Amino acid sequence: MKRDDKGINRKAFPKFLLWVLLGGVLGFFAGLAGGIASDLHLADSVEAWLTGVLQAAAPWGIPVTSGVLLAICLGFYLSAKRLYMAWDGEDETLPDQVDRKLNYTLLCSSLATILDFFFIAVGVLYTDSGRMALLIVGEMLVSVALVVLVQQKIVDLVRRMNPEKQVSVYDSKFQKKWYNTCDEAERAQIGQASYQAFQAANRACIALWLVLLLLSYVLPIGLLPMVAVLLIWAVLQVSYILACIRLGARGA
Repeated sequence: MKRDDKGINRKAFPKFLLWVLLGGVLGFFAGLAGGIASDLHLADSVEAWLTGVLQAAAPWGIPVTSGVLLAICLGFYLSAKRLYMAWDGEDETLPDQVDRKLNYTLLCSSLATILDFFFIAVGVLYTDSGRMALLIVGEMLVSVALVVLVQQKIVDLVRRMNPEKQVSVYDSKFQKKWYNTCDEAERAQIGQASYQAFQAANRACIALWLVLLLLSYVLPIGLLPMVAVLLIWAVLQVSYILACIRLGARGA
C-alpha cells in the first residue's frame, strides 16, 4: 500500500510542480506589467473609460438583457409546451425533450436574474440621479416578476407531466419539497449535477482570485474583491464538507 501511495504521488507531483512554476512565472510578468502600467498611468485611463461605459449602460442594462433572455425563455417554453400537448403517451423520448427545453428556459431565467442584480449594483454605484436610481429599481422589479412568472410556468408544466410533484413555486420551502417528490433516479441526477457545479465553482473561485490578484498589480482594486471571492470559496468548501460529515453519520 505504501509503495502504491508513493507511486501515485510521484506520478502526480511533476504536474503539480509545473503548475506552481507556471504560476510563479505568470506572477513575475504580472508584476512587471503592473510597474509599466503604473508608469504610464494606465489605471486612471481604464477607470475613466470603465466609468463612462457603466454610466451609459446603467439605465439600459436590465431592459436589454432581460428582454433578450426572457424572449429566449418564451421560445423554449412554448416549444416545450407544444411538444407536451402533442404527446400521445407512447413516445418515451418526448418527455426528455420537453425537460431539456424547460432546463434551457430555467437557465436563461437564472441568467436574467443574475444580470438584474449586476445592473442594480451598477445603478447604485455609477448614477448620481435619484430618478435614475428609482428607474433602475423599477426595471429590476418588473424583470424579477417576469422571471418568477416564467419559473412558475416551468413548474406548472412539469407538474402536469408528473402529477406527484404537487409543489408551488411560491412556497418558501419549494426546493426542499420539490426534492422530496423526486424519485431515486432524479435524486442521483441532482447529486451528479451538484457535484459538477461544486467542481466548477471551485475552479471559478481559484481562477477569479488569480485574475483579481494579477489585476491588483495594474488597477487599484484593493483587497475587498479578493476577500469576497475567498469568502464564497470558504462557504462552498465548509458547507460541502459538513454536509458529507452529516450524511456519513446518518448513513452509519
